[in-house]
Amino acid sequence: MNIKKSEITPREQQVLKAVVEDYILNHVPIGSNVLKKKHAFDCSPATLRNAMASLEKKNLMMHTYTSSGRVPTDVGYRYYVDHLMQQTDTFLENYNTIENKLNISSNSVDDILQTTAAMLSKICHLFGVAMILEYDRSILNEIELLPLSSDRVMVVLGMKSGLVRSIVLNMNVAISENDILNVTALLKEKLLGLTLKDIQNTIAERMQESPLADHEIIQILLQSPEEHFMIPDSELVFTSSNRELLDQPEYQHVENLQKTLVAIDNENVTQYFKTYFNEQNNYMFIGNENMEAIYNDCTVVTHVFGGSSFQGQIGIIGPTRIPYANVIRILNNFSEIMNRVC
Repeated sequence: MNIKKSEITPREQQVLKAVVEDYILNHVPIGSNVLKKKHAFDCSPATLRNAMASLEKKNLMMHTYTSSGRVPTDVGYRYYVDHLMQQTDTFLENYNTIENKLNISSNSVDDILQTTAAMLSKICHLFGVAMILEYDRSILNEIELLPLSSDRVMVVLGMKSGLVRSIVLNMNVAISENDILNVTALLKEKLLGLTLKDIQNTIAERMQESPLADHEIIQILLQSPEEHFMIPDSELVFTSSNRELLDQPEYQHVENLQKTLVAIDNENVTQYFKTYFNEQNNYMFIGNENMEAIYNDCTVVTHVFGGSSFQGQIGIIGPTRIPYANVIRILNNFSEIMNRVC
């Protein structure tokens, strides 16, 4: 449930902002006396307690224990991000170094995205993710057939983006070297320069008039083009190690740690990002806003990038107590760099 800005008084906004930012920094419940001392509010601790009680009734903060201070709720973080957070356009101190490292990796899409996920994790102290968007728009730039044995052929697909995909085809009959050369020439003539989606939809039509249309290699490719001319999920999403994230204080408790390890498992992250972060949008899901229950204690923030070769999404996963303004600044900076590198 989102709350409109007008539903919170100016005093309550000041208190909520202070509680969120102090809790993000220290991970300690915030009491009225601490607020008064640290932020020099021009009112008594009793007035601050009343404001905090009102914010609690509006589900913007809560007690962790009956006698403790208060911490933000998911709704409180959302209100803070939407109405109170001060964003900055400043660049990271090591901005140029980041770009140089990614340029070194620019010959391989895999290397770029893996390096990006790792650097995001190290800089944010959270879990980093990078993924390719709209893989089916990847343009086929090269295709080669490599004989593995008399009845097995590897088809190597090279994309304009730098992605490489290999498929092994098992034949029912022996394939000659001359067959390999002729079929390779046909595939190059008919398919190079097309997107994977175009190939999936039109390969049968494109092969109809060829005298090699009945060749076994062509027939195998025609039987399931969606399987052969695609990129597996495992090659679309790249993740960092969990080391930085698990240093967060939230994950020093065994129960929280176990739940988080499930959430950031490669298979789960890949499926989650591919399902819910697969369009050219920036996303932020806070706690219970997440689409799957295993991420309900997490915040997920993503930014898109679009270079000349391919489009993608970069993001972080962390506890709801992330430094929102800093994370957004880092993702903005990385997106700008990726736009140039890719």
